[in-house]
Amino acid sequence: MKNFFIPTEKNKYKPYLLRKIALVAYSLLLIFVNSFGGIFGIDQAQASNISPSNIIELTNQERAANGLNTLKENSALAAAALAKANNMFEVQYWDHFGPNGETPWQFIRAEEYNYVYAGENLAKGFQTTEGVHEAWMASPTHAANIMSANYKDIGVAVVQGTLLGKQTTLVVQMFGNLTTEVASATTGGSKTTTSGGTVIGTEHGDIKSIMITSPVQSSISTDPGINVAGEVKNVDGQYTVEVYDQSNVVGETSSNTSNWEFDKESDWSEGTHVLKAQIKGEETVSPNVTFSVDSTPPMVETASISVKQNGENYVLSFKIDETWVDLRVVNGATSIPVTSENKTEIILEISVKGLGNKVVIMATDAQGNISQLDITEYFPDEESSKGASIILSLVNANIGDQISIGIVALIFVLLCIEIFVYWKKGKLKDITGDLFTVGTWWLILTIAIFNGFTGLIN
Repeated sequence: MKNFFIPTEKNKYKPYLLRKIALVAYSLLLIFVNSFGGIFGIDQAQASNISPSNIIELTNQERAANGLNTLKENSALAAAALAKANNMFEVQYWDHFGPNGETPWQFIRAEEYNYVYAGENLAKGFQTTEGVHEAWMASPTHAANIMSANYKDIGVAVVQGTLLGKQTTLVVQMFGNLTTEVASATTGGSKTTTSGGTVIGTEHGDIKSIMITSPVQSSISTDPGINVAGEVKNVDGQYTVEVYDQSNVVGETSSNTSNWEFDKESDWSEGTHVLKAQIKGEETVSPNVTFSVDSTPPMVETASISVKQNGENYVLSFKIDETWVDLRVVNGATSIPVTSENKTEIILEISVKGLGNKVVIMATDAQGNISQLDITEYFPDEESSKGASIILSLVNANIGDQISIGIVALIFVLLCIEIFVYWKKGKLKDITGDLFTVGTWWLILTIAIFNGFTGLIN
């Protein structure tokens, strides 16, 4: 058995578990476990592209395609959705109504969102935003929420954790309306025009004209990928529109109807833009439309985050840019509004006994841009040190991660044994090249595995 682990004369001083065929086997095993293990019941990492912004984008695309109003992301509903998700993980239930009498409405009302209409969709176990949205649209009751004209606001939370004994991604989608006013579906949607777009001559009613209808004058967009749309009058057949920002052409689009739309195919930069549209090859130019892009939410300085225990409370402090108009700390299923005269340096107390399973800072600016920062790791674990927490996280990792980590650890031990044996014999220089090759392979493998272990949320 020692010939598998230790350099001996019988294995020609090359342990069987460090030979090239063994390295190939390790590589194939890792590829199999991490790529195809799910087919055979091996837990996979929960990497996904599910995010609140992706869910909201698909929801609004579905509504726009049916002539419905665009739902605006609301910080209170987002906080309520996060609190509901945390509560499901804390209490361990999977339902709109919890075992202790929890309801969706209590989380919404707790954020002081005094709704006239409200709704909730739930999903778990999906790996893509498209999968979640398609499943909701295939369900009449869930689709009714997404397509309801009663709603104006939306809030979404995406949280990973262990629910009913299984590692999963939980999605909570909440809808609301603070008024009795509801939207009506239209076939083409409404159009906003700017004054001075159409020139009507005193003697000729057929003057050719072009105008920009979207974005509207002096508007602020939180979507840096916004398209420019407009319309022409008295233009026959195919025509091409050139779109200018200031005096620079940013692109063109063609149309053979009275309406046209330009996709820049890249994000507009933050700040102010002055647009105009011109029919290519002609002098027909639209009035200027000035709009701004503000898609950057208030950001917390992560280096400034500090958590210290003071008696029965944790004292949380952090710095944040002053653009926020709504700031709250979601502690488990409880949301703590922040009211501070100093808008850049925040100090808040959280009860040690009342510490939830997750602590998230949520900040919203005047345009509705929302940032979420999970700061759970900053709170000390009374029962273990940071090193012990890392060990615990490895123990609780899914089977795929455990296999990957086990292989990395095994190869490291084998390399150490081989180096020791050759060093003791005074022949370490004889295997320098081989050690470099195997060591480099091990290092690359280790970096790849631990990058995957930490995970990404898009």
